[in-house]
Amino acid sequence: MVQIAALLVAGSATLEDAAINARQIPTTCYEVDQIPLWLTVPLILVVHAPRGADYDPELFVVCKDPGGTRRGTIRTIWHWPDDGTRQSKYRCFSQQLSFAVESQGEYTIGAYFDADATREVAAPIPLSVTLAGSRLTGSNGDSS
Repeated sequence: MVQIAALLVAGSATLEDAAINARQIPTTCYEVDQIPLWLTVPLILVVHAPRGADYDPELFVVCKDPGGTRRGTIRTIWHWPDDGTRQSKYRCFSQQLSFAVESQGEYTIGAYFDADATREVAAPIPLSVTLAGSRLTGSNGDSS
């Protein structure tokens, strides 16, 4: 069965030669100058599975607002052959998740087996969205 090795919001992320280059990991909050708005955040998703399983997996990365309403979804499906004689296989994704921000608060981003976001692959991660200054910024939670 597919397992999550990492699910993070980054300041920026790109996939190069099957590896991810990223900055500002983890980004834990966004300060925005207006609400409502449409926010797009870079995501890093790393999955693994044992050989002999999960040849055509499908996962959904879903953002939920503070009230639990789904606000954005990415469907990820791929063909995943075994990696030679290795006992496990890995796959890295760098994606952009867009979602509607209707209020301040703690949003969650999680990986699910279903589009309705009821069957978690792993615990969702929090992402705080607050109304602040005059520009959109990402933060890793470091207050210094």
